[in-house]
Amino acid sequence: MMMRKEMSPNKAALSYIFTVLVASWLITIILFIKPEVGIKTFSIIMFIPAVAAIIFIKLQGGKLRGRGKRMNAKALGFGILFPLLLVAMCAVISILSGAGSWRPVQPVDLKAVITVVVTIVVNLVVVLGEEYGWRGYLLPELTRIYGKLKATSSVSIVWALYHMPAVYLLAKATDMSHPLLTCAVQAGVVFAVSFAFSYAYNLSGSLIPVLFFHSVWNVVNTTALGDIYTNKQGLLQGNLFIMNGEGVIGLIVSGVLMLWFIWKLHIQGEAKAIEAGTLQRVV
Repeated sequence: MMMRKEMSPNKAALSYIFTVLVASWLITIILFIKPEVGIKTFSIIMFIPAVAAIIFIKLQGGKLRGRGKRMNAKALGFGILFPLLLVAMCAVISILSGAGSWRPVQPVDLKAVITVVVTIVVNLVVVLGEEYGWRGYLLPELTRIYGKLKATSSVSIVWALYHMPAVYLLAKATDMSHPLLTCAVQAGVVFAVSFAFSYAYNLSGSLIPVLFFHSVWNVVNTTALGDIYTNKQGLLQGNLFIMNGEGVIGLIVSGVLMLWFIWKLHIQGEAKAIEAGTLQRVV
């Protein structure tokens, strides 16, 4: 009886990246043949990373359960509070710089807060479609090969590329100013904030804090600072391209913070290398 030859980790990771990017780009282009259809349905590409991850896990002979470790309070706290801090920093800078002003269309009351919290919880299912692929499969696979920092850099590039066609076509369809520039800036934000996502994952090895990070960011950023995907204003009114968390101010803030996360991931990688070296010498 012939045994199935398993893919090497490096080949599997590269094949996964190729599969996800090509599939998501093609589906996005097809959806936006009719822009009104693309605007309503573009979010289905969020499930492609997870579906592809499940397929590749099975091809590698792995099991779907056990993709992460038990969550801890520090990781969950970071996953919830850090995106709130990002949005708050962007909001303050927008107001102080004059890029945005506080002009909520709807009252900000207890009902509004409850709606946001419920939306965040419901949205956890949606962001699982991305995170099971990016942080549940690809990041751990690349980390085993290249270490935390190089793996995070690679995932950051892939994640940015994955978003670009949808963001560009949405910007054109919703009459955002400078669609190509909007796409480039948003890709820069995705690249930069991916280091914080990686840090959140590495705090426990569990996907739950990362799911909250992604959901809190998506819901609170669009609620407070507007939605660059649909060109709709939020609680702050102004130039979305400038003030949004995935706009120019978001790029500056996340870019500066990225340097700290690069340092932390580098330190974590060195500590693990020293530990592995110590264990090897003991053996």
